[in-house]
Amino acid sequence: MKSYRWLFYLVLVAAIAVGCSRSTSAGTFTGGVAVHTSSSSGDFPVGDEPPPPFRLSEGVAGYEPGAETPLAETTPLSLETLQNLLARLPAIQVGEKDVQEYALPEESLPPPRPGEEVDLPFPPPESVEAPTVETGPVEVVRFSPEGDVPLAPRLSVTFNQPMVPLTSHEELAKEDVPVRLTPDVPGHWRWVGTKTLFFEADVEGVDRMPMATTYTVEVPAGVKSANGSILEAPVTWTFRTPPPTLEQTYPTGGPQKLDPILFASFDQRIDPEAVLEHVNVKAGGITYPVRLATEDEIQADAQVKWLVQNANEGRWVALKALEEFPKDATVTVTFKAGTPSAEGPRVTEQSQSFSFQTYGPLLVRDHFCSWGGNECPPFTPWTVLFTNPLDPAAFDASLIEIDPELSALDTTVYGNALELRGNTQGRTTYQVTLKAGLTDVFGQQLGKDVTVSFRVGSAQPVLSVPGGVMVVMDPSGQPALSA
Repeated sequence: MKSYRWLFYLVLVAAIAVGCSRSTSAGTFTGGVAVHTSSSSGDFPVGDEPPPPFRLSEGVAGYEPGAETPLAETTPLSLETLQNLLARLPAIQVGEKDVQEYALPEESLPPPRPGEEVDLPFPPPESVEAPTVETGPVEVVRFSPEGDVPLAPRLSVTFNQPMVPLTSHEELAKEDVPVRLTPDVPGHWRWVGTKTLFFEADVEGVDRMPMATTYTVEVPAGVKSANGSILEAPVTWTFRTPPPTLEQTYPTGGPQKLDPILFASFDQRIDPEAVLEHVNVKAGGITYPVRLATEDEIQADAQVKWLVQNANEGRWVALKALEEFPKDATVTVTFKAGTPSAEGPRVTEQSQSFSFQTYGPLLVRDHFCSWGGNECPPFTPWTVLFTNPLDPAAFDASLIEIDPELSALDTTVYGNALELRGNTQGRTTYQVTLKAGLTDVFGQQLGKDVTVSFRVGSAQPVLSVPGGVMVVMDPSGQPALSA
């Protein structure tokens, strides 16, 4: 009840404040003009303009506003006086339904249950037929892998009848397995069901059986099944994983520098020292001896460093020739037959190789309109190709001269291409002179001025109409387009 009385108190105080406030007129001073406003209104003759609700007068020079009008002194009501005022208010009427208990459900609904409940007697009144049990001798119905395989992630053998009882993997792991694998490989056997046996290799760093190896698998005669049947004759088969196969090489293509690091990665672990003995490097019919690249040399070559960081550990080799290769020559790197693996005894049966081209002299190889065709339309870029990549840091646009002069000339160097753009004029032949000072990434210069020509043809006729796919024409207009 006290909360309601305080509410009425606040309403009463607000009403008293509104009743006591009165406004008559106000005078404000703005700049040098005194403005007087009035809230009075009256009747004026029809048709006459009413006088403005304010009066203007000339200001007084040096006028200083007076002190602010002081506020009226007030005396706050005491709590006893306020309580007496609130006591004079009529009592609050409370209806029968104003206060009710919270409507709680009589009982929460149980969570829904899927399916239906079916009552069955246990044990059942009728006997159930026992499952059919395989009889006769034990047989190996399938196995894998077999023959030459690229990878051997696991070995599996399936029999025609249960070989072990239904129990936990921990219990089955304690029993001997009826399969022999040669050579021995680190790993574990496990039963999948009661008829299929898996072997999974546990070689450090890989999830497969070692490469470059010939495996023999044998299920010996006399192996017993869970019901006592016996394998009458042994079952034997073999499979082979491949020797090292070349996967990634560097460098390739060209032009390349004369003393690059030779990088090669394989599909399995190798011994770089052993592989080095089976490497042959030739250029121009001459064999070049090579050695293993040092760690400092690898770190100094950004490309080879990236290749090493992204290669599988132990599967790559980096080589360095003892002397530079000749210019403009094809270099062939061959890993001869007999290259060994670090995972198994098998060696390669065929040679594997890659090649690259060393750089030659800097020459102009071709020039053409970038859009193709015999003649370039106006404003079409031109392209000049060189035999070697140009050095962007050493490029100077002043080494390019064009006759007649081409306004707004813009040059771009990317790789072995030089692109020229400008305000080309139609039906004009331009002579482009490439100065001898142009330099490639190998530090070579063009050596002499070379001039090439570009023929700019006529502009292609084009008619375009503003609008989208559909344009609504003026039905009263003429069937023609204005220029």
